[in-house]
Amino acid sequence: MGRPHDDLGNWEDRTGILNIPTRLIRWFSGIFTTVWLILTGISSYNSFTSHSGDSWDAQTLGIIGAGAPNIGFALPAAYILTEVIDMVFGTWYRQRTRERARAEGLEAGTKAGRQIGRQQGMKEQQERWLQWLERRQQAEADGRPFDEPPPSLNGDHSTEE
Repeated sequence: MGRPHDDLGNWEDRTGILNIPTRLIRWFSGIFTTVWLILTGISSYNSFTSHSGDSWDAQTLGIIGAGAPNIGFALPAAYILTEVIDMVFGTWYRQRTRERARAEGLEAGTKAGRQIGRQQGMKEQQERWLQWLERRQQAEADGRPFDEPPPSLNGDHSTEE
């Protein structure tokens, strides 16, 4: 049954006598129909050629009789092919989906980190300017000369390289 509290959701829900995953019902139906039609076409052709001199009703009964047992072959073949396709492509798809989600998460984290970094940088720059302004005002109040250059945008002083 499904596990509603995990990240798979209804991914593993199964249904029917063959216990087919519900997400693969369409695949199973398509594969079963294709395999059954191929087997029925081959056996019907063989039946038709072996009854080529018989009447139309004998040929029809021969074709129906040849096609009916193919369900017994098509059903397990479709089940096995569906499970193999799920194992190969399902694993690939789940891995690809996880990688994409991880990349999107990293990208979102990087954007958030840049935004936080910008905000911190702006706060640091504002703090440098406020400290410089306070030192300048204190020097003016004390009557001494103030020749310290103002802070730059990328360092402490505009004269630094």
